[in-house]
Amino acid sequence: MPNDVEFERVVERLYAAFAHHPLPADMAACEHCVDRADVALFARTPLRKLTVDQLDAYLSNRSTWGDGTEVPHLLPRLFEAFASGEMRHRHPDAVIDRMADQWQDWPAVERAAVERFLKCWWHRTLVEFPSTTSAWDLLEAVAGLEVDLGPYLAEFAAVPGEPTARHLAGVVDGWSYHGPLPDGAQESMRRWMAGATPTDVLWTAAINSANPQVADELADAAEAALRPPY
Repeated sequence: MPNDVEFERVVERLYAAFAHHPLPADMAACEHCVDRADVALFARTPLRKLTVDQLDAYLSNRSTWGDGTEVPHLLPRLFEAFASGEMRHRHPDAVIDRMADQWQDWPAVERAAVERFLKCWWHRTLVEFPSTTSAWDLLEAVAGLEVDLGPYLAEFAAVPGEPTARHLAGVVDGWSYHGPLPDGAQESMRRWMAGATPTDVLWTAAINSANPQVADELADAAEAALRPPY
């Protein structure tokens, strides 16, 4: 099961790292696209009490609600909601897209808090199947930040077990059919997929699985891992 103590710890570190960022006094929003009453209620609501519906409304209006200055304030609550499963109906890149063009300019302590959180979220994802976020969706989102995917991919070998292997099967499928990642992540993924780890993890789990259907799924993924993507 996911380590809830560690998750709570990185969540608190995230809130602490961004606590000095207030919500802009006059949050930008298009009056023709967004109800001003909703924006006013959003602004009055304490950060940790923002509901899924409120977060969803904000994320749904990518170009008409917010100008980016609000992102550092909202980020801890957004990440917490996604990783805990409250926002499981949305792809995690909904939040990554809001921060990707500015996060490299944030202070080191803030970037470090984000990376610690993402790596904890990734680990929680791999140890449980199904999980609140698919490994491919999360890997695809993290790649949008142009970080080194090596530590994330290394977890497939470091965290043994059938859940991890089943997530790897999903990553192989995503890599094979869903299109390329950003340039740096694409090259990291290409090198890793060309190595022995993906097939080793998948074949080992397939051989040891007590479920014939799962074993077939993993064996198919091991064979797919040997083929070029797309």
